Amino acid sequence: MSELASASPKLVRSKTSDAVAERLLEMIFAGTMQPGDRIDLDAVAEQLGVSRAPVREALLSLERDGVIEMPYHRGTFVAQFDAGTLREAFELYGLLNAVTSARVARRGDPAVIAALERPAADVASATGTEEFEQAAREFRRVLNVAAGGPHLRGLLRTFGGLLPVAARLSMDRSVEQERVLIATELEAIRAGDAERASAITLEHLRLLGEHAVETLRRRGVLPPDDGGAEPVDRVIGVRLESQGDRR
Repeated sequence: MSELASASPKLVRSKTSDAVAERLLEMIFAGTMQPGDRIDLDAVAEQLGVSRAPVREALLSLERDGVIEMPYHRGTFVAQFDAGTLREAFELYGLLNAVTSARVARRGDPAVIAALERPAADVASATGTEEFEQAAREFRRVLNVAAGGPHLRGLLRTFGGLLPVAARLSMDRSVEQERVLIATELEAIRAGDAERASAITLEHLRLLGEHAVETLRRRGVLPPDDGGAEPVDRVIGVRLESQGDRR
């Protein structure tokens, strides 16, 4: 874990398992920590300035995400994950969010739709990636709180580690595409078109997954193209063209 000491300052903003998981993911996605590398729980806790408990929780979360493996009594290691690991996470998250988007569209509650207008406007006007990310998260949060029960919201929270970090990898080049997709999703919700709102949401998350895969391939973290999906530009071109035909 010598790389951890040189690459990562202590966590000062938030000493939580989510923050630890995010830091570890950033290092894995940067290639600083590679598949097969052993992770020393005590070293992580010391270098990040946290106790063992949040580190243990973070590692368990990342094991569930498929990027960490913890064989019984053998330690903790960076797993040999692939593009399929990321695609599956984004697709599952997309399916869960598609449920809440469709429910909101179906119900047509004016108060919920009004609550979506502000983050949607912030998404449209955001000038930086951090500002955009916060607005996009708020848009999704409003949908999930309004239409997700405790079980569904609990499932959505389990995606808090891997997805945000992976989605952030190429956000600088996906912002304009995402603006269009979020605006189009809101249009479908306003129109009460549950099927379309659901489809757009799922496509949005799939595209973010493909962006993440492409970025990690360029960095050499993931192996070359496995033919598992169409190129992002081709997929989103078809999607946005089909949306334009509806207008």
